[in-house]
Amino acid sequence: MPIRRRNPRKKIILAGIQGLVIGVVGVLLFGFILNLANDKKVEVAKEEDTTPVAEQSKDNTIEVAADGALSFHVKQYGMFSSKESAISFMATQPSLEKAGIVQVENQFFVWSNLFLNDVPITQTEALPSFTKNLYVSTSGCENPKVKKIINLLQEDNISKNFFDSIAKKEDYPDDLMTIVQAISMFSDVSSVMRLHVFTHYLEQNSCVKLNF
Repeated sequence: MPIRRRNPRKKIILAGIQGLVIGVVGVLLFGFILNLANDKKVEVAKEEDTTPVAEQSKDNTIEVAADGALSFHVKQYGMFSSKESAISFMATQPSLEKAGIVQVENQFFVWSNLFLNDVPITQTEALPSFTKNLYVSTSGCENPKVKKIINLLQEDNISKNFFDSIAKKEDYPDDLMTIVQAISMFSDVSSVMRLHVFTHYLEQNSCVKLNF
């Protein structure tokens, strides 16, 4: 009985053809899935575009979940056991005339500026400092005005004009514009104004929690 010789060359060719077919099918399948995903994105985009502009930029605020922790960045110059000690330290440092004191439990921190993103690097600075990331939560606050003002501080370029342009000031604390007016007398820099508005309402509302 004759023995059939296996032809390895045919097997190699057949394997190559099978690999080519599988590759083509894979590419076609991937393209189909990609097009389907893009179609869905287009549909979602169209739905979002139909939202009225007035609703998209209502009161110039960023909507944040009530129980969400907001992230900020500060530059810290010292930590003290009493507010008097922090005030005395700031009194001897002219560069800290626009800084603020923030109490967290029984500690008092001297901070300058409150940033949304990383603290800008200063080339020359007389006082030693370091940056700190903090998280602020208003989930325990029952007053919606308190939540709205803390959420509002997530806006990038806040200033006196920014606060003046708020459409419904009655939705925010009654003393907001008084505080803003007082701060604007010595600075209209966004990070400085954000810091002092924040420290004011942090002191006034124990429901605002701060964590590092």
